[in-house]
Amino acid sequence: MREPRAALATSVDQVLTRLASWSTDFAAGSASATVKAVRSDWAQYLVWCDTSGNSPLPASVLQLEAFLVDAIDRGRKRATVDRYLYTVGLVHAAAGLPSPSKDPDWSVKWKKLTRRLKTTGGHMRKQAAELDMGGVSAILATLGDSPRDLRDAALLSLASDTLCRESELVAIEVAHLHLNRRRNTWSLHVPFSKTNQDGESPDFRFVSQETIVRVRAWQATSGITEGALFRPVGGRPKLAGDASPALLPQEVARIFRRRAKAAGLEGAAAISGHSARIGSANDLAENGATSTQIQQAGGWKTERMVTHYTRKSLAGRGAMQDLRRTDPAKTSD
Repeated sequence: MREPRAALATSVDQVLTRLASWSTDFAAGSASATVKAVRSDWAQYLVWCDTSGNSPLPASVLQLEAFLVDAIDRGRKRATVDRYLYTVGLVHAAAGLPSPSKDPDWSVKWKKLTRRLKTTGGHMRKQAAELDMGGVSAILATLGDSPRDLRDAALLSLASDTLCRESELVAIEVAHLHLNRRRNTWSLHVPFSKTNQDGESPDFRFVSQETIVRVRAWQATSGITEGALFRPVGGRPKLAGDASPALLPQEVARIFRRRAKAAGLEGAAAISGHSARIGSANDLAENGATSTQIQQAGGWKTERMVTHYTRKSLAGRGAMQDLRRTDPAKTSD
């Protein structure tokens, strides 16, 4: 096999100019979580380059392979390795340099890397624990009438109904809740999301009457009539110029985890801000909803992640289950 071709030379000034312009545009046009992830991953790459004595730009196929091998050997999982690969390619393109991952030889290198991931267990995607209807009900049963309890009840109930991500939950405003008077039903408008960053695709989620009751109870005790619906209840210092900022996305995970532990739920330590989203997806699957219906309910861009999150539930609806139900030779002890 021929040696992987070297990346084309570009002047340092050109690279710096392009990256400076791109960085500003990328930060302005991307979700904050995406910007944070790319910056973090690029920082990891820079540290590796400094330690290994490599120049970050341009990178050859062999250099990119070595970086990812090091990441895998340090226990990084498939999702992280995928992100590293994406980020290195992204910055190369932004700098006007050919990405090593676009080289004809990269496909062979990537096959080697994925095999290495499998041998180390890194291909297994870690999934947050579920908070299904049973778990949500168990938590709600432990909550009382204090302001913090009322807020957490409304937050958890709305998360379960709408399958919102933690970033979407903290962005909810009072005006996003809508009543269909003809049908006497409620919905939540999600103006922006991970898969609808420009807000061009209308996204409305179902909200039950029980959840609306909990939301109104929280509003009554907190005095919130407009703006951010979910806010801190004491404890966290307020931001300058804003007496009542919204909760932070990471606070959603802490709230859910703390409440799950208090309710004695199994696996409470693994609860995340997405646990209610995953739990409701599986509730829907168990109830016979199709992957497309679940995708629409949770605002997923494709069915791939729906299948990933619900594979255990969907296993009970497969061809083998149908065969065992109808097999005339089936016997019982």
